[in-house]
Amino acid sequence: MGSPNWLRGAAARGVTAVLLTVVPAAASASAQAPRIANYEITARYDATTHTITGHEVLTWRNATSEAASHLYFHLYLNAFANSESTFMRESAQARPDWLREYPDGWGYLEIQRMQIGATDVTGQLQFVHPDDDNVADRTVARVPLATAVRPRATVRVEIDFVAKLPRLMSRSGYAGPFAFVGQWFPKIGVFQNGAWNCHQYHRNTEFFADFGVYDVTLTVPRGGIVGATGTLQQERNNGDGTKTLRFRAADVHDFAWTIDPRFHVVERDVDGIAVRVLLQPDHLDQLARHVDAARAAIQFYRRWIGDYPYPQLTIVDPGPGGRRAGGMEYPNLITVGTRWWLPAGIRAPEITTVHEFGHQYWYGMVASNEFEEAWLDEGINSYLEGRIMDEVYGPGSYVDLLGIQASSVTVHRLQYLSAARHDPLVRPAWGFVDSTSYHAITYSKTALALDTLGRQIGEARLRDGLRAYFERWRFKHPRGSDFLAALNAGTDDDLGWFFDQVMQNTGILDYAVTRVEAYQAEPLAGYRLTDGRAGELARPDESDERAYHSEVVVERLGSIVMPVKLQIVFDDGTNATEEWDGRDTWKRFEYRGTQRVDWAVADPAGTMPLDYNRLNNSRMRDGGTRGLFRLATRWGFWFQSLVLLLSGL
Repeated sequence: MGSPNWLRGAAARGVTAVLLTVVPAAASASAQAPRIANYEITARYDATTHTITGHEVLTWRNATSEAASHLYFHLYLNAFANSESTFMRESAQARPDWLREYPDGWGYLEIQRMQIGATDVTGQLQFVHPDDDNVADRTVARVPLATAVRPRATVRVEIDFVAKLPRLMSRSGYAGPFAFVGQWFPKIGVFQNGAWNCHQYHRNTEFFADFGVYDVTLTVPRGGIVGATGTLQQERNNGDGTKTLRFRAADVHDFAWTIDPRFHVVERDVDGIAVRVLLQPDHLDQLARHVDAARAAIQFYRRWIGDYPYPQLTIVDPGPGGRRAGGMEYPNLITVGTRWWLPAGIRAPEITTVHEFGHQYWYGMVASNEFEEAWLDEGINSYLEGRIMDEVYGPGSYVDLLGIQASSVTVHRLQYLSAARHDPLVRPAWGFVDSTSYHAITYSKTALALDTLGRQIGEARLRDGLRAYFERWRFKHPRGSDFLAALNAGTDDDLGWFFDQVMQNTGILDYAVTRVEAYQAEPLAGYRLTDGRAGELARPDESDERAYHSEVVVERLGSIVMPVKLQIVFDDGTNATEEWDGRDTWKRFEYRGTQRVDWAVADPAGTMPLDYNRLNNSRMRDGGTRGLFRLATRWGFWFQSLVLLLSGL
């Protein structure tokens, strides 16, 4: 269906009548998700003070079998209230840098009034810190209930709030006239198994919430161009320099929006989805890069995983100074980012678009807990991002510049190798040693592990497993064990042996050819013994054809055990293929004949992208040649690293 026309509304024509843009599919569609947390929000944005004054009506349903005696709320913007929040404490060097540049750039989220039923409970609000001992953190609050919410019962909460946007440091805030408004309203946690899952806002964590319906009315400066979760239902010119927009989004678990008077709006229909691109004026020549990448992502996800059920997707290009809002995902809305000078061979816009669209599935519809198991969305998404990029753009899918090509595996390996040994996958996002380890393990290790698994069992079978997982857990909250169970069912295999090794510890996968030797085998000399009796004395015959004894040793240097193939090449051009189950710490292969072993390589087909050190997979009998090969390989590796560093990928 066509997208609503946002540019030529009441503000453009100078009329005060209410203009309706009706989107029947969004307004009348039956529920696809359990609508547990439903919001009606009315808010006014002051672009001068970057302040939002809002009124929220939350209708929350207890979908569990346990009564809820408290309600817990996320107050995410309080992460930017002062330097003592847990988010700021965890932000390391980013904090002092931001403070020096924007000493007055603080923000906050203040509940001015909270009413449950007919009772004002504002004074009973308590700030809590469930994840650490930081009593100064104000990103989670709870309120006791006079009467517990029984199973299947509903409670109505009214909240008046004020949100002050920070100068952009991470995800949400303003930069000049551009503002990205995410996690901006008091947001209820998730009630599970008789307890609230409502974590503090950490540097590395993102978000976790229940599905519902959002009806959001925004009053903003008349000249501002707005993009938001959901679809536009009404637009009104207020005649006082402001306009009012009403949005509706069903079966989502968040609502975000953006505003900038400089946005250039381009609308495209992509396979029945209204794709709305909000570009900065100096990036107009890169429109096709975003749209083509979005089209590829939509088509591959539809073919491999399942349909995108929403009528619209908005792609936001942050304004100057707003790059920290880029590369983020929200329901029906993603943020990307580019530079006017970025050459076509550095595919940052394409990578970001594909990755963030993928989050409409992994986080958006399959709503795993990003606080506790971030690999379930970031890692799975990173794997499919790589597959799509490689399919569409070929060997240089991520970088194709000055003769240097880098695919998804190259890029993920660069990140994984930066911090491969610090943390296991199964760790809360705030529990990683630092952001480098978080990204290396959560994103890249998971992507490489799935890539390795796909090359072992077949990529089509792995995609069948991922589709089964999506179909089983769409609009629900799965855990890691649910993912494995769905993958086992979808692939008709038991993959526990693989995931137990990859997920539970910090061990690495590393097979190395450590010995390639050949020496002349002397013919028999001495007495021949027959039935225990000494026979005729044998002497070497110089006319005999020279024979050699060759041996190759391969070692398992990491703790992850996988079967591995070896290719053995001899100096006469012949070769042998060997297989090893990889269970022991080493395996020797021996050969005797007229040819000598020349070189050997473990995993010759490259079926193990997770292999920690590919440089030790091969070895030549001639050490000098091997040294030159290693030097050349490392030069290429570091040159690629430099290209990626300069591109900001």
